[in-house]
Amino acid sequence: MKGEEKRGEEVMTCAEFQKVLPYIIESGGNAEEEAHLSACPVCSDLVQDLRYIAEQAKLLLPMRDPSPQVWDNIQDSLQREGLVKPSRARGRLLGTIGGGGWPFVTAVVVVAMLVVLGVALGI
Repeated sequence: MKGEEKRGEEVMTCAEFQKVLPYIIESGGNAEEEAHLSACPVCSDLVQDLRYIAEQAKLLLPMRDPSPQVWDNIQDSLQREGLVKPSRARGRLLGTIGGGGWPFVTAVVVVAMLVVLGVALGI
């Protein structure tokens, strides 16, 4: 829904809506934003996708990282099978990715949201 006029008044554009989208997701929108959301299938789908991603990300919260011994055992097995070269310094197999905890989960959620937003904007 582009910047059309509706009964003599300017209607919110998708670009305007998407600029305030983070605030809408956090606290809900005002009447103009809600009107755009109910009238625009593109923005409605985008918000639905972002809410779905946020809900799915909550399922990741209870996960705990395995102990360092688990990563060491996996690395040892892969080295024995010749799939990875032995490392000089012992550490986790996947470094900060496998043991990064919340920064990694947050990064995954942010990347997923940016992909959805990029698809919605046609980038």
